[in-house]
Amino acid sequence: MLGTTLNRKKHRRVSYVIRASDEGRHRSGINSIALSRRGDLLFSAGRDATTRCWNTANPKAVCERTYDGHTDWVNDVVVMSDEATLVTASSDTTIKFWNIANETCTATLKEHGDYVRALAYAKNAQFLASAGLDRDVYIWDTVALQKPVAQMPDSQFRRCEGHKDSVYCIATNNDGKLVVSGSTERVSTHAIGLIRLWDPRTGERTGRLKGHTDNIRCILLSEDGTKCISGSSDATIKIWDIGQQRCIQSIAIHTDSVWSIALDPQNLNLFSGGRDCNIFCTDLRTLDSTLLHKSSDPVTKLLLSPARSLWVSTVSADLQFLDVDPPLARERASRSTRSKPSVHSITTVGPRRSIGSSGVGQDVPDENLVPLLPTPTYVIKGLPAIIKHDFLENRRCVLTEDTAGDVALWDVTKAQKIQEFGKVDFQQTRKSLEKELLVPAWCSVDCKLGSLTVNLDFPQVFSAELYANDAGFPHTPELEETKMNVGFRILRSLLKRWLQGRRGRPQDRSSALRMQEEDGASHPEIDESLDYTISDKIKVIVSEDSGTKPLICRRVFEWDGSEPVDILPEWLVQSLERDGPHNDKGERVGDSPKVGFYLTAHPDCDIRQMQQGKLNAPQILRGKKVLHYALTKLQLETQVPAKLRRSEVRDAIDYLELVCNERVVPLDMNLMTIRKFIAKNPDELILQYRWKENMDKGDHNMVKGFA
Repeated sequence: MLGTTLNRKKHRRVSYVIRASDEGRHRSGINSIALSRRGDLLFSAGRDATTRCWNTANPKAVCERTYDGHTDWVNDVVVMSDEATLVTASSDTTIKFWNIANETCTATLKEHGDYVRALAYAKNAQFLASAGLDRDVYIWDTVALQKPVAQMPDSQFRRCEGHKDSVYCIATNNDGKLVVSGSTERVSTHAIGLIRLWDPRTGERTGRLKGHTDNIRCILLSEDGTKCISGSSDATIKIWDIGQQRCIQSIAIHTDSVWSIALDPQNLNLFSGGRDCNIFCTDLRTLDSTLLHKSSDPVTKLLLSPARSLWVSTVSADLQFLDVDPPLARERASRSTRSKPSVHSITTVGPRRSIGSSGVGQDVPDENLVPLLPTPTYVIKGLPAIIKHDFLENRRCVLTEDTAGDVALWDVTKAQKIQEFGKVDFQQTRKSLEKELLVPAWCSVDCKLGSLTVNLDFPQVFSAELYANDAGFPHTPELEETKMNVGFRILRSLLKRWLQGRRGRPQDRSSALRMQEEDGASHPEIDESLDYTISDKIKVIVSEDSGTKPLICRRVFEWDGSEPVDILPEWLVQSLERDGPHNDKGERVGDSPKVGFYLTAHPDCDIRQMQQGKLNAPQILRGKKVLHYALTKLQLETQVPAKLRRSEVRDAIDYLELVCNERVVPLDMNLMTIRKFIAKNPDELILQYRWKENMDKGDHNMVKGFA
């Protein structure tokens, strides 16, 4: 079982992803696309960790299904020959098989040790090839879905055998008699980038192709297995003869890295795109290259439809459709009648450009080329990705800015957006929301997926013990003295269904009772009203190695208690079952640290002096509590000066104020905030109490809004 094979000592993290409730489109760039046989379903692999299915027969190209189980970028996608199974490869190091109709994951392959970058499918041979940054190439039996039937040798085992560096692309043909893969490995002192040839039946190397001077980024294999086409970061496209194992043609039309190529074998048209945003079509018979379209973003994938139109994905969240066949045919038909060169095309015969030390061509093609299609035929719009974020001082709210320039505020304890500011200056908005408040950083966030991901790591997750009305709950008298641990309450809210399901099982119920006995007493019933309300659709992830290797990924409503305890962090299990923050040994943690301070009478005030020396109190203790201590200790209720007394003021503490560094302290400000923002010397916190000088000036002590 999975739990018996995992190393329990590795660091494990709990994360959850916050997405808008109306998302039905990609939130970030799209790395790859695939089509069904008829071309009516388009599958897109996104950097938002989702794969989406689009009905292209619908003029609006609506998203019909979403395959959401990866925890990092989805880098490639393949449709199996049965048209019922989808395969995805991800930077979370896994390959997943999906039932297309019901959106469920049917198998997860975890053999790769690093990002899985590319897939290739041989439908007649029924195998799938995968490649990644771990330098490995695998051949998978798509029927058995067991261990790989062949693993390409690694240089650690046999010298000069197998890729020595990351593999970015892989290809095969339908018969599957040959696999080709492109890597970043060095081939000479001044050049990197190597293509290796493999026999998928044995995993043996059958050759290698050298000629590029930079990383191999995309690759194709002809159906008869005699030709190979590759695109590279050296900005060139090369055509190779497999039998001779040499380059027979080099095409230099791009000004930057070539990321994708697509071939129309019937018309011998080669489509190419990449970082320079240009999409070219090269006639392989004449080597005339036509600038089809200039995208607004670098091109990640080109895909030819059965009708010979072109689907385009880019580093943005949009999908573009180019109806290239009619205009391309007109352009080529008119060449023979022109007396002047076309404004859309150039002729490439052999290498046209020199490659500098950076790997980018220095002699660029004609910059005056006019795109044949100035705009896409239509676009499936995506959503803007979050690219900037900053926590507010309350450590609950996060200010974000997306690629459209819109600024918004999110509450991570509610896992939702709470305010939109529109297109405003991010830094100015952040400054306007600034508060004098200090809350320990109980979580971290990132926006790698285009949305906010909240990461919970031990012991940091239990570092924020607060009063409930400072943690997002209403400012009511009954909550004013109620303490809670924010991170623990978030974990309870995310995994409440897991805990309920586990406690409903007899063997797990007895385990919980045993834990209570070990603690010395039965736990009082926990106040569930202090759990946060989080949508059941939020995705919860448990991973190893700071999030790089997922162990389990489920939505809140999918957790049911049947999940193996061994895949969860031990500190998480102990905390949930013992109803409070605990470490992996079952020891209580998370209590608020103490702050040392001196409490004295203000020198300019005629008031009793505190005789006690240095005091210690929890860092979340509020200024009002400090004054209460002085009031009670010195019995100041009867000492209020007559000139200050007011009939409407019934509480003696309202005649007092707390001072630090000659500044009146708001009474709902806690000790750690006072030490950071008001005290001159945070190592020696000195607080002074005094009578208010003038009651008519209003009550300085009732300042609110610090939560």
